[in-house]
Amino acid sequence: MVALFFKLKQMENKMKYLSLSWFKSKIEKGVETAIEKVVTKKVENLVEELSNQEVLIKPYHSSIQVNDTLTVVLNNGQVLTKQNVESEKLGECKTEDDVIKLMSTKELVQEKEKQEEVKKEIELIVSNFDILVQTGDFEVKDNSVYLKGINRSVPKLLINKFANICQEYSRDTYGTDAHFSQLLDEDIEYQSLIRFWKKCCLNPNAQSAEDLYEFLEHHNMKIDQHGNFYAYRRVKKASSENTELVDFISNSYNKIKAVWKKKPSNFEVFNDGSGFVIVNSQKQNHGENNHMGNLEKLYLDLPNMQENRYTSAHTGLEDYRVGNVISMPRDEGDDDNTRNCSFGYHAASKQYDYSDFGNQDILVIINPMDVLAVPRGEVGKLRTCRWYFAMTLEENERYILDEDCFDVTHLGDIFEEKCLENLEEHVKKGFTEEVKRHTFTIPNISANEITTICKSLTDIQEELKSRVVNI
Repeated sequence: MVALFFKLKQMENKMKYLSLSWFKSKIEKGVETAIEKVVTKKVENLVEELSNQEVLIKPYHSSIQVNDTLTVVLNNGQVLTKQNVESEKLGECKTEDDVIKLMSTKELVQEKEKQEEVKKEIELIVSNFDILVQTGDFEVKDNSVYLKGINRSVPKLLINKFANICQEYSRDTYGTDAHFSQLLDEDIEYQSLIRFWKKCCLNPNAQSAEDLYEFLEHHNMKIDQHGNFYAYRRVKKASSENTELVDFISNSYNKIKAVWKKKPSNFEVFNDGSGFVIVNSQKQNHGENNHMGNLEKLYLDLPNMQENRYTSAHTGLEDYRVGNVISMPRDEGDDDNTRNCSFGYHAASKQYDYSDFGNQDILVIINPMDVLAVPRGEVGKLRTCRWYFAMTLEENERYILDEDCFDVTHLGDIFEEKCLENLEEHVKKGFTEEVKRHTFTIPNISANEITTICKSLTDIQEELKSRVVNI
């Protein structure tokens, strides 16, 4: 029985591998292989034959030697002139590049490099324009890019950033405009930059808005989902009160959101005798002994705490509190970007030495519409007329934004809610105050456009609230 099985198996195998299809496939493969070899051989022979032949077509139109000066006219009409070049050398040139290399002067090389750079830049611009128009969010007019409905051109660096993001989801890759659009709607960085630029358009100083993104990009500063950005500064403790609880609450609240990506409302604060602790109320019951309160409520109540008071090192008159928005009338600050140290609230990147600003490092959030100036002569410092005191920082965490785990995406929700209150009124007031300076940096943006932008920002408030981090 076993022998019969193996006999059948051998017949089955023979039928499988010696069928007509099998033969046919082998013949076809053999023919294809033979043809490929013949073609390859012919190509190799042709290349060898051509390489052994002299080039019959001159790589230039004409030439003339006058004394020690050789002049060559290229096939495109370009005229090259150079002294101390032997005409015999020209006869050895087989390509136009050989001719150009022979006739090159320093000026000609520089001009050619410049032309190549311009060509690449134009190709990049055209490519960027094409993909941004595909999004449906942008339009191109007079070689400038605009967000639809806003008469303020997007800066070149920001155009490149938008285009780089869009390349990841291009229509060519994903097939349909609808899918492309959906992916961009879900891309947090893309939407954050859209909101960032809308807020820049609400800045009544066009130069500040133009300079801002380059400043943030150069100093690797972070932008959150609302389009607001983060910076450092220092303040001075204004009272002798112990600020340990203030520091604990502000640090814990922000780190739970930025690092753990959790809701601070799910955590309680206790004093266990050796110091303050936080407990996840959904997972652990700490009891009621020495209960300080719910972390989110404590953070929201920080501005009312007596020990939460800081000021500036220069005057000592300001009242800065964690959790508060600090502001001044826009026309009381200096929006001239040629002045380094002037009126306004200063904020900085890590590159700026702000050690003489006070004894407490802090993290602040700034709305692009409130930036007064990005001084040209400074390294890493700008002026604003409004900022949010987000948290105090320990000395060893003074540059916390450098940490990859510190994600600011959802961090500034409280500040954004405050920004959206009476938004249009705040913007129009800023434009009115800017006009008092009698400067010429007011952007060409209409009242209707201001209303449209404000509405688009306000409309997403509820949507953003619902996108809170994990529990």
